[in-house]
Amino acid sequence: MNFEPFKMAQFSGQWPAGSLHNMHSSNPQPMTWDEVAELTQVDVVAVLKNAPLGYESSQGNEKLRHSLSLHYHKQIKTNDIVLTSGAQEGIFLTMHALLDPGDHVVVITPCFEPLHKVAHDLGAKVSTCQLKPQDQWRIDWPALTSCLKPETKLLIINFPHNPTGSHISSADLQRIVELCEKNHCWLFSDEVFRGLEHQVKHRLTSAADLYHKAIAIGVVSKALGLPGIRVGWVSTQNQSLVDKIMVIKSHLSICQSSLDAQLCQTLVPHSERLWQRHVEIIKTNKALVEKYLDGHSQLHWHPPQASATGFVQLKNKVAAGFVDDLAKQSSIMVMPNEVFLTQQQGFRLTLGQKGSASLLSTIMKP
Repeated sequence: MNFEPFKMAQFSGQWPAGSLHNMHSSNPQPMTWDEVAELTQVDVVAVLKNAPLGYESSQGNEKLRHSLSLHYHKQIKTNDIVLTSGAQEGIFLTMHALLDPGDHVVVITPCFEPLHKVAHDLGAKVSTCQLKPQDQWRIDWPALTSCLKPETKLLIINFPHNPTGSHISSADLQRIVELCEKNHCWLFSDEVFRGLEHQVKHRLTSAADLYHKAIAIGVVSKALGLPGIRVGWVSTQNQSLVDKIMVIKSHLSICQSSLDAQLCQTLVPHSERLWQRHVEIIKTNKALVEKYLDGHSQLHWHPPQASATGFVQLKNKVAAGFVDDLAKQSSIMVMPNEVFLTQQQGFRLTLGQKGSASLLSTIMKP
């Protein structure tokens, strides 16, 4: 593979780290140790002091994998899960385990760039299927049906969606599964924002529980708001794929931090409480943005339904110029549309930061 920088890294690298106010991140604002302890009633210091300092197994801490299967899944079992060092390693491992040069892959866009780029760099023929920005970022079903062909190897989805915050229904997910079954293709479901549905009733069953050729990835950095803990996971009912992932993983991280695993094992049972803490902040900021956008001459959005971001569209401006001016004049960073592989002019805006009313007001000024 010829590794090249991701567009997001290139864009953010234009400015020294910490020189701009971060109003683009997809994760909720990271919690402090005290906030974690208060919400969960877990003595995190004691947990870490009692953690082993040896190597974990390559598949990952068994107790943590069991906890994930119990709290995040319905059909997935302990041995159906491989722990990874963050979600991006999960993407890399899965794509390398599944894809060969020339394989046909379909990616729903806008998207987190690695969902497209890793497959492309492996030599896959990648087709994109754009969500409909004029229709609240819903799936374009005729386009998706047309993209999926008998030779398609893999369909890649991400719901709750990054960057728009849109979501699909259980019926929509079932329809996706049926399309994959019809075409005998794999389904890769990026579920790192699962838990940040603005209404709990909209939470979906993991795709890995619904289809034997589905792969789901999760991570504690996003929905749980704990990016300093480098633990993600890949879930699939297909044991042959698990075995392939394990072989490739032995060339990379080999195993996760035992400290991180011990802490996650303790916190995962409290996921609902952590998710709802973040959702309350997100909903407060969403209401502010809707207030600021009401009647705005140049900016508008389709209010997000899930995740910690929204996508603000520009009516008569090019996003690159708007974003650059915002950084230079107000020291605020948001992420332009090109980073997410869409031509729809706009930018990703975080809704997960506490106390961000003045920054949101500055971004949305008439």
